[in-house]
Amino acid sequence: MLDSFARQMLYPAPPVPVASPPPAPLEEVWLDLPEGNRAHAWALIPSTLPATAPLVLFFHGNGENLETLRWSGLFEELGRLGVAILAADFPGYGRSTGTPSEEGLIATGDAAVAWARAHHPDRPLVVAGWSLGAALAIATVDRHPEEVRGLIALSPWTTLAECAVEIFPEFAVKAMLREHYDSRSAARRIRVPALVVHGERDDLIPAGQGEEIASVLAGHKTWVPVRGAAHNDLLGRREVWEAMARFLAGL
Repeated sequence: MLDSFARQMLYPAPPVPVASPPPAPLEEVWLDLPEGNRAHAWALIPSTLPATAPLVLFFHGNGENLETLRWSGLFEELGRLGVAILAADFPGYGRSTGTPSEEGLIATGDAAVAWARAHHPDRPLVVAGWSLGAALAIATVDRHPEEVRGLIALSPWTTLAECAVEIFPEFAVKAMLREHYDSRSAARRIRVPALVVHGERDDLIPAGQGEEIASVLAGHKTWVPVRGAAHNDLLGRREVWEAMARFLAGL
């Protein structure tokens, strides 16, 4: 019962229907996962985009899915940066099958990289994510160092447990939490260029955790604290998109 409660808190998939196929110009992609499961993904790859423009894999937060990303205008915002995009729902989210778990999310990251290398081998691959998605982005880059050219981590934590004790009593975290998402350990092995962005007033994942991730990354990194930004409003800040534009242009 405790494990079930913890999973509901960590993976609150929104009850928002996800279209199949998506509205144009988005394209539908299915990613094969272990045990016969599949992750549902949407791609935005404009025909006018140069063949050498980066492909960004984007992983959303724990309370989002592909349709809420579309509502938020994320695909349009990323598209304005001159990149191709693949965004995937986690297992158990939207139309993706299976049950959300650390293992299932990592498999989704692996499958997204495999799809990108199979279908767009000439595009530089950048892995990006926000909140829980940042943890998955960091884990994915750690697992694919030779295939990824850059990392964008938006509001990352150090470990899930250290993030959880900011919200819940430590005894409850120790009793319930089975997932790890150790971004600190993974970041120490990452040598590709990285951008880490965090709201200074983040009330869920302290900005100090994002700053620590930036400090332990083994390669060139850029740390961008956003003054006045909290957690859920980070991607609404223009300076975040400007930082991403500069980072992508510099790869």
